[in-house]
Amino acid sequence: MNTTEIKEQFPSAIVSEVLFLGETTLEVKKEHLNAVLTFLKNSFEVLIDLTAVDYLTPVKRTKIVYWLHNPTNFNRLRIVVFIERNEPISSVTHLWKGAEWYERELFDLFGVHFEGHPDLKRILLPDDWEGHPLQRDHALVEEPVEFLHGVKPKVPSKIICGKH
Repeated sequence: MNTTEIKEQFPSAIVSEVLFLGETTLEVKKEHLNAVLTFLKNSFEVLIDLTAVDYLTPVKRTKIVYWLHNPTNFNRLRIVVFIERNEPISSVTHLWKGAEWYERELFDLFGVHFEGHPDLKRILLPDDWEGHPLQRDHALVEEPVEFLHGVKPKVPSKIICGKH
């Protein structure tokens, strides 16, 4: 499937298209995201990754990045959508079961709320952790972390050059 088919099917959904190093990224309007991803699911059976980027300017917002793969012809496509900070977005777990843990990770680290997710809760941080550490305005602090099996964590301020 090429991007022309997507643009023809959803003429008002695509904000921009970027071709970089042979890979295409389409920015999609939030209100069309579910329809576009549902349409793409037929060709792109695999959700390789689901991640995010947090921005503070010009407004606090988050870019959600869906990286899709077609295992038949090895085509890949990135779909990105911007949401305001704390604005909910629909879950894609009904399309790709593997999105469950990706969405939990984005909830945990970025604070993205996925509506319709079957079990949206923290996946990496303790349940009582406050905030979302990959939001750019989250305080930079060193937190003691208790690992399993007696593993001793490194203290960041002691391993960064110039900090002794």
